[in-house]
Amino acid sequence: MEEDHRKPLKRRIALGVWLLTAVIYFILSRDYIQISTTDKQLSEYLDYVVQLAGTERRPAKEVRALILNKAEQLSLPIQESQITIAGSGPTLNVFVDYERDINYPGLNRVLYKKIFQHSVKYHAPR
Repeated sequence: MEEDHRKPLKRRIALGVWLLTAVIYFILSRDYIQISTTDKQLSEYLDYVVQLAGTERRPAKEVRALILNKAEQLSLPIQESQITIAGSGPTLNVFVDYERDINYPGLNRVLYKKIFQHSVKYHAPR
């Protein structure tokens, strides 16, 4: 008889554990997707800036300022030292390296560090 009373309790505990696990994975997935989407926006912007700067022969200082401004708009942790600009005009190459933390839900502990590396070269318009 006592075992009959424990069955519903065990089922509720199991359901609670599964729900908690699902919520944690959902939050982690959401953070990962958000970080990846933001990086894609930066990547598209880098391509645009490099093509524009290469065509108009803009100085490296201006290109760096444009990239830093966009990074700030996207709330990306990019510092000036993480942007390398080589060449100018048709030989323009831009390299951006940075990392983002994926935090454990509910705690401010880093669960995973995602490293992003971008290398964008100027290519002549077609």
